[in-house]
Amino acid sequence: MSKKNKNKNANKVSSKQISQAKPAGEVWDLEPILKGKSMDEWLKQVNSNVEKFKKYRSILNDSGDKITAGKLLEIIKLEEEIGMSLGRVEVYYALKFHANTKDSDALAKMGKLKQIATGVGNDLLFFNLWFMHLDDKIASKLIESKELAAYKYFLQDIRKAKKYTKTEEIEKIIHIKDITGRHAYAELYNIITNNYTFDWFGKTISKEQVLAFYRDPNPQFREKAYNMMLTRYRENSTTLNEIYKNIVMDWCNEGINIRGYTSSINIRNISYDVSDKAVDALLNTVRKNSKFFVEYFKIKYELNKKAGQKYPYSRYHIYAPLAVSSTKKYNYTESKELVLDTYKKFDERFYLKAKKFFDEKHIHSHPAPSKRGGAFCQSVTKELTPYLLLNHTDNIRDVYTMIHELGHGIHDLFAAEKQVDVLRHASTPICETASIFSEMVLADRMLKESKDVNEKKDILAQLLENQYATIHRQAYFVIFEKIAHEKIMAGATKEELDEEFYGLLKEQFGDMIIPEEYKSEWNYMPHIHETPFYCYAYAWGNLFVLALFDMYRKEGKKFIEKYIDLLSSGGNGSPIELMRKLGADPESEEFWQRGFNIIKEEVEELKKLK
Repeated sequence: MSKKNKNKNANKVSSKQISQAKPAGEVWDLEPILKGKSMDEWLKQVNSNVEKFKKYRSILNDSGDKITAGKLLEIIKLEEEIGMSLGRVEVYYALKFHANTKDSDALAKMGKLKQIATGVGNDLLFFNLWFMHLDDKIASKLIESKELAAYKYFLQDIRKAKKYTKTEEIEKIIHIKDITGRHAYAELYNIITNNYTFDWFGKTISKEQVLAFYRDPNPQFREKAYNMMLTRYRENSTTLNEIYKNIVMDWCNEGINIRGYTSSINIRNISYDVSDKAVDALLNTVRKNSKFFVEYFKIKYELNKKAGQKYPYSRYHIYAPLAVSSTKKYNYTESKELVLDTYKKFDERFYLKAKKFFDEKHIHSHPAPSKRGGAFCQSVTKELTPYLLLNHTDNIRDVYTMIHELGHGIHDLFAAEKQVDVLRHASTPICETASIFSEMVLADRMLKESKDVNEKKDILAQLLENQYATIHRQAYFVIFEKIAHEKIMAGATKEELDEEFYGLLKEQFGDMIIPEEYKSEWNYMPHIHETPFYCYAYAWGNLFVLALFDMYRKEGKKFIEKYIDLLSSGGNGSPIELMRKLGADPESEEFWQRGFNIIKEEVEELKKLK
């Protein structure tokens, strides 16, 4: 953390400070999670409360005449307490395992807890089913009662599934069907594809190791890596297509033909509590703005060509490293100071919440033997500051990862101050709001303060590539899914699906060379197999943040209060309701265009630095 200084420039981080700062590593303190109690003690408490909860079944009759708002509040709070207690133990052993994936005791306990959680979920299920099918007038009276005001959206959310939920007998049949349905096919897909190995110059390597070469400085390695991966998926495309076809048919038959959703994507939209109109507006706006990413990839290609790089303007090389990237290093101590100071300049409340993660030792900062890769923010309960896992290696990307994960944690802390535990988590389309907004604030600062032209190019290139990967690429997968679901239900062949996907690639990349191998790239995407239409949430969240950042630039400090209200809402409201409180209309293409206006500015700025 930067110390205060009377000099107005004291909070700026200089390259000299960066070079002189000493690296530091931090390991998280997990003891507050279990509060001095053992796993068995927590599970004993969970079991006792589950037995108490099950006794409420006798008063939950069809008419609802035996239930009062006060009694319903008592039931909900007990269910919430069961979830929080079990969650503490689950998170504790998960974090232990992520810090050391060779911890066999933690792994064994995770397996045991998964089984216990399934059993507990089944024991509590009767309450949701009862409230879902309760008479509308009685349910409405309970939902609108003063006693249940804090849980209003939670109860409304249960009720929204009523229209699509069948009798208990049919639901049981569907659950049995699901054992061998789309989830089983998705698991089969993962079993097949996760076991792929590749021969890399005589050495056997995994799929993840091949993926790393997509960004390799050597263009021959990039092309070879893509060729190896796409060839393997093409060789297995008949089998993989059959798996995908069955996933789609199961999804559509259950969702449309049995449950009564209006379309394949409507199933996902209802689960996210967003309208078809809003999703259509989002996807239409994405398609209209391909030109900005086409222009970015051309600029990067020209920059690399000017720097002596020799490779064709091809899809193989869209993730080629920027040849003029800055070599400046950001060690952990300096990154921490820069991030905290950025939050402080934005708003003191964000700074104080970010500081809690360091002060309370809730961060595991550096790579270690057997530690899980990547980064995440893990929430526990509203009583506890979340935990962050980082793998800091002194690159500029690590600074953005730090502020991204802290953004998630800050979002959680704001929500915890206002919301009950079951409504603390923001819904999927807006759960990335604080994390990506934090990155934008940091990038804006660094672009203004940096005197290093190459560093500015690097920052802009990272922003644009992340925006391509999380907005454009993800939205086009959903556009493909909409086409694929309709065509599969009409009997489409594998070759027809390949051509549809290939056409969408050409639409995305303009005159870039798209090798024929990319026709099978859709087979490679696990999300479209595991969670149909999930991917538009990435585009929604990222474009929403860009539009918010545009509002912040225009409104300044006035905007921050509205922004805090949004974060404090957590999951207490549909994404559309929460966004409209900010004056944003996600059913309007004009709103989504505001995000692309920021992207256009980034492209123009990079052009100036050429």
